[in-house]
Amino acid sequence: MVFAPLAAAEPVAVRGPFAALTIDAARRRIFAAGATSVAVLDADSGKLLATIRLGAARSMALEPLGGHVFVGTAGGRVSEIDPDRKSIVRSLDAGGPVERLYYDSTSGRLYADGAGQVALAVFDAPAFTPKPPLALPGRVPAAFIPDPITGEFYVAVTGRPEIAVVDPRSGAVRTAFPVPGLSGKLVLRFDAAFGQLVVADAGGNLDVYDRAGTRLARVAVPDGIDACEIDMGNHILACTGAAGLTFVQLVRDAAPQIIGTTASSGPELAALDAKTNDAVVVRSQIDGSGAVFERWSAAPPAPSPHPTAR
Repeated sequence: MVFAPLAAAEPVAVRGPFAALTIDAARRRIFAAGATSVAVLDADSGKLLATIRLGAARSMALEPLGGHVFVGTAGGRVSEIDPDRKSIVRSLDAGGPVERLYYDSTSGRLYADGAGQVALAVFDAPAFTPKPPLALPGRVPAAFIPDPITGEFYVAVTGRPEIAVVDPRSGAVRTAFPVPGLSGKLVLRFDAAFGQLVVADAGGNLDVYDRAGTRLARVAVPDGIDACEIDMGNHILACTGAAGLTFVQLVRDAAPQIIGTTASSGPELAALDAKTNDAVVVRSQIDGSGAVFERWSAAPPAPSPHPTAR
């Protein structure tokens, strides 16, 4: 696929910069966490549907059955937003900053992680109550991503070039494998159909590992990537960072391919719309002003011309 802007950017009446972005493709809603509020946008037009005041939001997770959104903050709270009521319906103390959130719809558990925390916080989402944290003895989690097929978590470890494979029910580490040559903040994504763990760092590396921890490929990507989202139907990553927007096509039996890059005029986030296969982008200036929404269309590459018969 080849991505290109579908139309001119639409102004968004919220203040950036944006820290988290997620799409409810079924209900055609986009949630963008700005500096002082969470904006709810129409996924097709970008029209602002609602603004829920919530400062220092850092992460979000969609509850797909009811359409509610969980939001984690730098101040150490997890809040539940009802977009129909346009309000926060529940909130609790997470015990520390919440940089990453994951909602497991099978177990009804919500997992949270933040800088410097020595364990993953765990919550019973329906009851909205804390459960015992998921501790990894001898390891401090830096990032995590689930494998939707096995249910295991892949956890990047602070201060070590290592990924631990963890059973989230027991906290047992089944195995761990090295990720040599990577440094700084790691971004993790998992393609369940391909069985591929994608690990990107800010230094311009993107690695692909199989479930056993064998590195399948390393490709060079623009420096400064600090966030990626994945379309598992089309096996595409949309990554953002200091260098702008980068699209990567994952391949089952070969190295990933960069299929598009573009420079950015300010901090941005991107997400992939599972219904339309398009990408949506929100960005602002560094000071948070000038927030805009863009939709990038996903067009298949033009077919190669057939050679003239002789």
